[in-house]
Amino acid sequence: MATMRVVQVPRPKGPFEIVDRQIPEPGAGSVRIKVQACGICHSDSVTKEGAFPGIQYPRVPGHEVAGVIDGVGAGVAGWTPGQRVGDGTADTAGTATPAVVGSSSTARPAKPPG
Repeated sequence: MATMRVVQVPRPKGPFEIVDRQIPEPGAGSVRIKVQACGICHSDSVTKEGAFPGIQYPRVPGHEVAGVIDGVGAGVAGWTPGQRVGDGTADTAGTATPAVVGSSSTARPAKPPG
């Protein structure tokens, strides 16, 4: 299986570390985005410091991404490999606001990235 390089936090208050991980296949109803740009914000520092209860480590910070769809799971309609996309902040209810570059955004169910 192909690999990707990520920066992760191995544990609460842990250092950033660069590691290789397997690239996962997109599940049913999901797309995989090859990330070309990623934003880091204050919520990521809270995650790094272990102040956000209930999250699992290791954790890859950065949940505001832009890139290209490079995999489409079963049952996905309207999204195709090669489309440029952005994915904004996901909330605790499991919703996000993805947007195709150049079009309006609509809320869709999503798992928080990371």
